[in-house]
Amino acid sequence: LSTGGKEKPKTNAEELQIKKVKKKKKKKHKENEKRKRPKMYSKSIQTICSGLVSDIEDQEAKGIIDDHLKDFNGKNMDPKKDCESKIPENSEFPFVSLKEPRVQNKLKRLDTLEFKQLIHIEHQPNGGASVIHAYSNELSHLSPVEMERFAEEFVGLVFSENENCAAYYVMGIVHGAATYLPDFLDYFSFNFPNSPVKMEILGKKDIETTTMSNFHAQVKRTYSHGTYRAGPMRQISLVGAVDEEVGDYFPEFLDMLEESPFLKCTLPWGTLSSLKLESRKDSDDGPIMWVRPGEQMIPVADMPKSPFKRKRTTNEIKNLQYLPRTSEPREMLFEDRTRAHADHIGQGFERQTTAAVGVLKAVHCGEW
Repeated sequence: LSTGGKEKPKTNAEELQIKKVKKKKKKKHKENEKRKRPKMYSKSIQTICSGLVSDIEDQEAKGIIDDHLKDFNGKNMDPKKDCESKIPENSEFPFVSLKEPRVQNKLKRLDTLEFKQLIHIEHQPNGGASVIHAYSNELSHLSPVEMERFAEEFVGLVFSENENCAAYYVMGIVHGAATYLPDFLDYFSFNFPNSPVKMEILGKKDIETTTMSNFHAQVKRTYSHGTYRAGPMRQISLVGAVDEEVGDYFPEFLDMLEESPFLKCTLPWGTLSSLKLESRKDSDDGPIMWVRPGEQMIPVADMPKSPFKRKRTTNEIKNLQYLPRTSEPREMLFEDRTRAHADHIGQGFERQTTAAVGVLKAVHCGEW
C-alpha cells in the first residue's frame, strides 16, 4: 500500500507537465492566429490603413510606397544622411505619417493646374478622406475672367474620379464665397411675405402650413446666438412647384445665385451639368431652400405641447401622500444633421448618383 501511494504523486506530476506543455502549445497557436491579418475585401474607395482592402491591392500600394522611398533615398547619395532621410511632408501617399490633419498644396495631381497655389487639400486621419479648400480672401485679387477659370478648375478637381469611378475627394469647400448673398430668410420674408411654407413643430412629427412672414416672426422671437427654438422649415422649390411641392419661381433670386462663378457652372442648367435644359423652370433637381434651427439641447418645459410630459392622475387620497418625482427627462437633444446618403437624378433604371452642390448660410435675424 505504501509503494502504491508513492507512485501516484509521480504520475500526477507527469500529467501536470504534459498539461502545461499542451497549454503552451495552445497559447502559441492563439498568438499565431492573432498575428494573422484577417482578409477583408471592399471597394477601392477605402484606404489601405483601414484594413479593408484586398491583399493584392495592399501589396501593390506597399510596392508603390517602397519605390517612392527608393527614389527619394537615391537622390540623397550621402550615406550619413540615409538614416535621417524621411518622406517629405507633402507626399501624396496618404497616411505615411498619422500625426494630425494637415493642409497641403503640393501634390502631383495639382502640378498641371494654373491656380494650384490657391487650392489647399486636407487629409483626415479618420477614414482617409481628402477635402479641397479655397478661401475667398485669397481669391479676391483675381479678375472676373481669372475667377471663372479658377471656378472651372476647382470644380473639375472636386468632381474628378479614378479609373474605378471612385472620387479622389469627398468634398470641396469655398470659404466665404456666399458673403455677397443676403440672409435668405430675411430676403424671402421681406419680398415674398405671403408665400406658403411648411414647418415642423419642434419635438413632434406634425407639419403646419404657414406663411413666410409668420415663420420669420417665430424665428426672430426665439433666435439667440445662431440658433432658434421654432420648428424647421421644410424645403421650398425655387424653380416652380409641381403637384404637392411648396414654392414658386423666383427668377431674381436665381440671378443672384448665378453671379457666383462656382454656382453658375454647377446649377442644374449650368455649363458642367449633364442636363440640357431649355428653361430654368424645367429643372426637376432644384435648387431648393430650407431652414434648420441648429443642433441644441431644449428644456422639456419649452417644448410646444411636449409628448414627454405625462399628466398625473391623482385623487384626494393620493394628494395626502408623498408624490415621488417622475423619471421624465429635463431636456432633449434636437439633432440637426443630415444622415449619410446619396443624391440621384433620373427615375427607375435610369437613376444615377450625382454630386450635390449647396450654399450654407447662417440665419442672423438682423444680428451681425
